[in-house]
Amino acid sequence: MTDTFRDPSVQALLDLARPQEHDAVLDYACGIGITALAMAPDVATVLAVDEVAATLDEGRRLVAELGLHNVVFEVVDLYQLPFADDEFSLVVSRDALHRLPEATRALHELRRIVAEGGRIVIEDVVVDEVTDTELNDLARLREPAHRRHYRREELEALALDAGLRVAERRVLRRTVDLDYWLQAASVPVEKGELIRSRVQTLPVPVMERLDVAFSDRSVSFSTDMLALRLERA
Repeated sequence: MTDTFRDPSVQALLDLARPQEHDAVLDYACGIGITALAMAPDVATVLAVDEVAATLDEGRRLVAELGLHNVVFEVVDLYQLPFADDEFSLVVSRDALHRLPEATRALHELRRIVAEGGRIVIEDVVVDEVTDTELNDLARLREPAHRRHYRREELEALALDAGLRVAERRVLRRTVDLDYWLQAASVPVEKGELIRSRVQTLPVPVMERLDVAFSDRSVSFSTDMLALRLERA
């Protein structure tokens, strides 16, 4: 595995999911499938789904490169999954809900397809009263598909509204390099410079909460990620 698959946020999700060799796993809104690839050695099957075909092509390339035979990628409608009720024993979704216009509807669909006694693990960046506006504004500049990073209590309320209960939670403080954050979203140079300028002029309380650090031209910041292990209520 590469260092990418040892990302602390991936490990935090795996720790809550506790994958088992008999698990049939769905990786929901998977992107290029980093979580699916990290989980594959420990489970029976992983079906990684998204609605963006190009990202799945990159996932298939990685699967071939790593020689994994139990991971399949599929383009789907994220709000109308083509799967039977109770089909998966484990559903995971990492860094995805913030992109979805109808997060509660998505969680309802995940509840439908997870088996009785199964578990759903979601993980995403969360904000608070200090960072809410500024971090969400930066995220929208970086990624037009971004809708909202939720506050912790909001994310848990979405799960409850979908008929799920929080069985376990974990908060991870994650530090990222600004250049890497921009490159990961393929941000054009001109827009990247705008975002860099916005970071440098954030209000002091926001900078302090995000642990913004400058070193020569390098900039880093830290965010909280909330991972929730959910079960049917």
